[in-house]
Amino acid sequence: MATIIQSTKSICPECKARIDADYIEEDGKVYMVKTCDKHGTFKDIVSIDSDWFKWLQPFRMDSDAKRWHPEKPIKEGCPYDCGICEFHKSSPAIVLMDITYRCNLRCPICFANANVNPNLEKIEPTYDEIIQVYKHFSEIQPQPPLVAMYSGGEPTLRDDLPDIIRECVKMGYVHPQITTNGIRLAKDINYLKACLDAGAKSIYLQFDGVTEDVYEKTRGAPIFKFKKQLIENCRKLGFSGVILVPTVAKGINDHQIGDILQFAIDNNDVVVGVFYQPVALVGRISEEDRLKLRITSSHVAKALQDFTNGEIGVLYPLTAISHFAKIIGWAASNNQVVEFTCNPICGFGNFLFIEDQPDGTKKMTGTHRVFNIKSFMKKSKKWYNILKERRYGEKPKIFEKLLGNFGLGEIGLNIDKVYNKVDDTLIKVRMGLDMLSTMKLEGILSKSKFFLDMVLNSRWDASANFVQSKGAGAMIIGLMHFQDGYNFDVERVSRCLVHYGWVDPRDGKVYGVPFCAMNTLHRERIENILFTYHSIEEKPKEEKVKAEPPKIETS
Repeated sequence: MATIIQSTKSICPECKARIDADYIEEDGKVYMVKTCDKHGTFKDIVSIDSDWFKWLQPFRMDSDAKRWHPEKPIKEGCPYDCGICEFHKSSPAIVLMDITYRCNLRCPICFANANVNPNLEKIEPTYDEIIQVYKHFSEIQPQPPLVAMYSGGEPTLRDDLPDIIRECVKMGYVHPQITTNGIRLAKDINYLKACLDAGAKSIYLQFDGVTEDVYEKTRGAPIFKFKKQLIENCRKLGFSGVILVPTVAKGINDHQIGDILQFAIDNNDVVVGVFYQPVALVGRISEEDRLKLRITSSHVAKALQDFTNGEIGVLYPLTAISHFAKIIGWAASNNQVVEFTCNPICGFGNFLFIEDQPDGTKKMTGTHRVFNIKSFMKKSKKWYNILKERRYGEKPKIFEKLLGNFGLGEIGLNIDKVYNKVDDTLIKVRMGLDMLSTMKLEGILSKSKFFLDMVLNSRWDASANFVQSKGAGAMIIGLMHFQDGYNFDVERVSRCLVHYGWVDPRDGKVYGVPFCAMNTLHRERIENILFTYHSIEEKPKEEKVKAEPPKIETS
């Protein structure tokens, strides 16, 4: 018997009209069910574990930094007014831009459809337009994004990428991130070094498996050798900031979910995380075919549980660490704040601590063995409330008022500043010791130095040391299931933290579009505008690794 868990708004995958949708529980699974007056009923699986799905819902958290200065008025309502409109509930954590549509692959599962439509290769924003987009987002108040992500196409086909990265660092972005298939970075170590020297902090590496046959199916070419070479290049340069990003498709590479994690563990001196992305199914797909192809975050979570014998622990929604992320940012002197206020079913994750053993093997230790998770989240919320009051409330002016009676208010004001600075330091120490108390004995003995450094110093480099083998060795394992027309949830879109940026040539202004809304609704419209008003001259053809890939989706 089916029961409704919650209701929302979605879209018809055929005509894109906004329609009602329900999340229903049926036989221990969760489905989205919706009906369009013109195109009938659609049913798609969302989770194979209804208990986990329901457990996630209370983790919902609203933003403290709701923006700000919307670029577009509300006319048709969400998700049609993206630009972004005042209905949006979260401040962006990541600004993403397609800095080129040129690509050296022809992937059948590409979000951007790069290289499929030959006209797309003629679309390329100028260097000045790219800088305009990142500058626009860097000036968002009260909380600008900290991550500048470069996508495409294949962003490394731009020779000026190091210059773009360097300018973004000057704007205040602390985490420039290159989304890449890795081919050029593998072939040209000097180009890789130039990007790293410019300030790139992360390589977000397309990584679908550990055998060439997987890549021939997902990317149309045997390119695993380039992935391995890129890892070696990073090792030679002493860079540890690679995140493996597998696009997981049912029946294609889901049998290698554990092998991908093992590859990351074996190379944890370079690889700091794995972000699994269940494939979004685009085009018109029958329910029968969808059930064959569809894989959800819950499928991947179960596979990881099985592979690690439960050591990975519970996969928490990203919102579960939002309180902790905010107190770390608020305690920082340079105001490096990020928040995770997406919908609880958007992204999940946990840490695995990886340690070398005397026999040459590597030991996995779950976060639940290092921290008392419930206590950690409880204390994170406590300090979040304390620091929120100190941040937004009025700080006491004790000495200014006292000495003001003697005409010495200016001296009192300066004393108050010193007093508040000392008080802030004491608060950080109290917070650090209190958060340290959430560690179990094993954690205190092996991880406390790095954890305290992260809390007390509140710097991104201190946080980075926590997720590097030379530090605490905490590898982040994440899941992000992007939406398509069949599982589209308007509420999820309204909380999106990843925003595409583009310059509309009709008015010269920068607009932002939430990631899933871009790929499901707005991409074709925007690309048509860009192609009509602004395209590059025919460029020499880039070397293709292979011409045509096999298709894995129906239409």
